[in-house]
Amino acid sequence: MARSEYQARVPAVARAVRALEHLAGAQQPLSLSALSRAIEVGPSSLLAILTTLRGAGLVSRSGRDGRYVPGPGLVALGAAAAQRLEPLHTFDLIAAELVDQLGETVLLWVQHGDGLVMAAAREGTQPLRYMPPLGLRLPATGWGADDPTHRNLLEGELEPDVWMVAANVDDGALLGIVGPVNRLQGAAGSEARRALQAAVAGESAWAGAGPIEPGELDAFLSQPLVASLSYLSRDGYPASVPLWYDWDGGAFWLVPSPGAEWAEHVRRNPRVSLAISESLPPLRRVLARGPMQTADDTDGSRWRAVEARLAARYARLDALRLLGAQRDHVGVLLRLEPEQLIAWRGLVRPLGTLASAEPSRTVGGGSVEPAPAATMDASRAAGAAPVSASPAPGAAPVSA
Repeated sequence: MARSEYQARVPAVARAVRALEHLAGAQQPLSLSALSRAIEVGPSSLLAILTTLRGAGLVSRSGRDGRYVPGPGLVALGAAAAQRLEPLHTFDLIAAELVDQLGETVLLWVQHGDGLVMAAAREGTQPLRYMPPLGLRLPATGWGADDPTHRNLLEGELEPDVWMVAANVDDGALLGIVGPVNRLQGAAGSEARRALQAAVAGESAWAGAGPIEPGELDAFLSQPLVASLSYLSRDGYPASVPLWYDWDGGAFWLVPSPGAEWAEHVRRNPRVSLAISESLPPLRRVLARGPMQTADDTDGSRWRAVEARLAARYARLDALRLLGAQRDHVGVLLRLEPEQLIAWRGLVRPLGTLASAEPSRTVGGGSVEPAPAATMDASRAAGAAPVSASPAPGAAPVSA
């Protein structure tokens, strides 16, 4: 979200953010009057803001001269944010390889407002090297220029006598190699460019990584893939079972086989997770969590429709003939409408989303504000109820 947007919506929050940002970027503690002038907020209003931030541990005040500095609470927030920052999940591995190969420092920059902020660094091994502090900021444009001889690379002077060669690793992150100007503009620079391009090319752990868009999600889940349903068994241990499933664009439908033990465990504790993945590139996978429900299907029409789709997709059976042979039987139909759904492709793993205090209803993991391409509607379907009955005998043979 652009800064102008949040200022217009919640001015008080915008002023608090400006105060925190300015304190974080200052080289020394700031007095109330100095900070007031810098961010153009009146002293009385700013004092109220700083007092509130101090209460939350986000700002500290020196007992000697009353000047303000960033508080320890920001450390906890930063650590939590880092756990949810997708490019960090593979940065250490890729950066270690680049440092071993080049000896130069490797930096990870992520988008922050109208610019970039340094989120991670791997220090080089060269006798003369550059190691900036975490949190260093750059304008999104103006510090460097496209390299016309090396596609997708940016180059520029990070500060006097320090050169950076960088490449985008996704829409909001930049991987950079930094070192002395005279070294990175010479033969070592050519090697650095080749290594950087290889790091973000097809064999990279970043290649193609990102959330699955809704259209691709439906196409992926329409394939005859096997899902792994995880649940809590009677002895308290987690257990999993492979299953066929049907996806209708908002929920997963499952049909237990006659006497399926897993269905009894799910009846007792309906909180489950469902994982679906492919073993070949682009390495897509889906993880859904929520309560399993028994569908309201008094006439068996839903069960027959789901069973027909399962038969056609997985066993390639003549569904009409199969269902005609058991027209007097109706099985149990279970429904999982995800409270949380993560859909991802590539090798970068969306850590952190599952650790949230409240389930985030997102696809792709971890975003605070759901985007249109990343939101699952978690509303409950009318007529659905928690699982309340054991599987009926005689469920169709095409189910696990």
